Amino acid sequence: MMKTCEFLLITDTIEDAIKFYTEKLAFDITNLEASRETPGTLAGAEIRKGKCFIAFKTPLVEELAEFSFIKRCSSRCVGLVVEMKKGLDKYFTRCQKKGVKIVSELKDQGAYRSFAIRDPFGNKLIFTQLIEGKKPQPSADFAGKPFSAQSTAGRKEADVINELVDQLKRFGILRRAAKKYAKLRFKQAQGK
Repeated sequence: MMKTCEFLLITDTIEDAIKFYTEKLAFDITNLEASRETPGTLAGAEIRKGKCFIAFKTPLVEELAEFSFIKRCSSRCVGLVVEMKKGLDKYFTRCQKKGVKIVSELKDQGAYRSFAIRDPFGNKLIFTQLIEGKKPQPSADFAGKPFSAQSTAGRKEADVINELVDQLKRFGILRRAAKKYAKLRFKQAQGK
């Protein structure tokens, strides 16, 4: 069973990444790794803010060609969603004052309030917070098929699960993963 997860970003220079994320976004450094190939530079770093962990890495010599190709691609950016417990409005104001490039203004969407920024390396970060008193609602469809508590009423759980698994198998999703997701959505529809 997995215990933690960390997001890895590949950058030109670790120093620039650390500077942006610590000075502009108020992340804390948790680990630094010196480069063996180029003395006086960093080869990696780890930062965190709350339970959000990000690692930075520069490409090794054998990875430079691949990294160079990725940099030229117009859609090379990566997205990261950071869910906050509180203080989203204050954090948004901080980002504005620090000159962070905001790509989506602070707005409410469903049960969440969010805004998005872009870091100097092209990565999009979406900061979001659950609006007090609201609960996120599961989607009203299941992979393109209408799905709700009413559509499952009076039916056996096993029959509904098998039907949902068959729907996911059309997308090439393996039975084990499809069954776990189908059970999760069934329970959500039942309010469990």
